[in-house]
Amino acid sequence: MITDIKYCRIGICEDDERYRNYLVDVIRKNMETGDDIGIYFFKDGKSLFSSQEKAKLDILFMDVELPDGNGNYFAKKFRRINKKAVLCFCTNVGYPTSDTFKLDVYRYIRKDIRKEMIEKQIKETLKEYQRKKRLGKFHLPEEEVSIYISKILYCEKQKRGTKIHLLEDEKGVLVTEHLEEIYVRIKQYGFGRPHDSYIVNLEHIICINRKRLTLIGGNEMTIAPRKWKNFKEDFKQYITR
Repeated sequence: MITDIKYCRIGICEDDERYRNYLVDVIRKNMETGDDIGIYFFKDGKSLFSSQEKAKLDILFMDVELPDGNGNYFAKKFRRINKKAVLCFCTNVGYPTSDTFKLDVYRYIRKDIRKEMIEKQIKETLKEYQRKKRLGKFHLPEEEVSIYISKILYCEKQKRGTKIHLLEDEKGVLVTEHLEEIYVRIKQYGFGRPHDSYIVNLEHIICINRKRLTLIGGNEMTIAPRKWKNFKEDFKQYITR
């Protein structure tokens, strides 16, 4: 079973009141039915970092040019406090740099593009939040465990079930579900099957060729020749979505 967390905390760090209100209208229009949201406004970096909500935010829209400093500086500071939030820059100035990507910025939204394009970017941001917040329910021999789908690195076939390998957790979790059953449940959330013995989270691939792939953390995995064509297509669709 896959479920979504239904409460979302959204921060808007922007000194232009009209643009803040515009973002709120677009967000409310595009949130999935049934989701509850809390929206927090910050007119500058100081008000953001004086707020108790900063570490709890799920999404942050931040202007690059704030009255008390540059958004890149505040984003670096924010990332030290909150690594999980989906972060988006909103600006009329400049374009993404290498530093932007180091901050794990999901979108760089230009304020001067057409409104339908801005709305599309915001919709994609909300979808990314939903993807990160999906929980999978899996079974241990005597209990049920919940795992964030986005935290799964890869799943490996075992004699009695499947071992789920997680980001930042070397031990992993051995569950009773078989690999095929898990693949059917999570394929739509960005997973591919390069081999009969495992499935991988396409988001965490850092290097790939027709014979093998490398995941974040250095795990190298063989790609079965007969799986290559379908796996390549799954990966292509994922990175161009």
